[in-house]
Amino acid sequence: MVKSRTRPRELLLDIFASLPQGQHISAQELRDRIIEQGGEVSLSTIYRALERLSEQGEIRSIMSARGQLWEAVSGEEHHDHLICTKCGLTIEFHDDLLSGFGQSVAERKGYVYQESRFDIFGFCKDCKANLDTTTVTQLLQMLENSMTFVDEGRRVIDSATRSLVHDKDRSVASAIQRARKLISQSLDQCDKALDVLENEL
Repeated sequence: MVKSRTRPRELLLDIFASLPQGQHISAQELRDRIIEQGGEVSLSTIYRALERLSEQGEIRSIMSARGQLWEAVSGEEHHDHLICTKCGLTIEFHDDLLSGFGQSVAERKGYVYQESRFDIFGFCKDCKANLDTTTVTQLLQMLENSMTFVDEGRRVIDSATRSLVHDKDRSVASAIQRARKLISQSLDQCDKALDVLENEL
């Protein structure tokens, strides 16, 4: 049970110390943990304490699909992040190619280098696989819809043609307009499928 007199700073540092290496946590999740332990603290107090801890170099934040997340600053070597913009999965990594890049750019631009951090955003393997599956499903549905409109349009045109040839009925304008609308709807589905192909794949 957390004592109500414990300062938010100490409560947060205890939580950060208990997190597995590489885990990132939101302000709301921090507040929830304190409440689960019997403490009482407002979200605004959590944010103020996080800002102070960040200024003191104890923690740092990253932006992810889940919003602003926080991690403890440890004595380990510098690391960067791969962040999934769909599920928020955040992976820490170190790459020698990136380690000197920030300093090099700063020096070329006339800056005095302090530090650099790279947060690389994209889709993790699982989300990409799900996205690919979802995209294919959407495309198949659009193409099926397109074929349905074409088939219906063909039936309307066949019926109008029979009326014209066998019955010498020349009042088929409404049927032709209906077929034209169905074919237009088919083309709309094709356009949507092309948009998906251009934007998603």
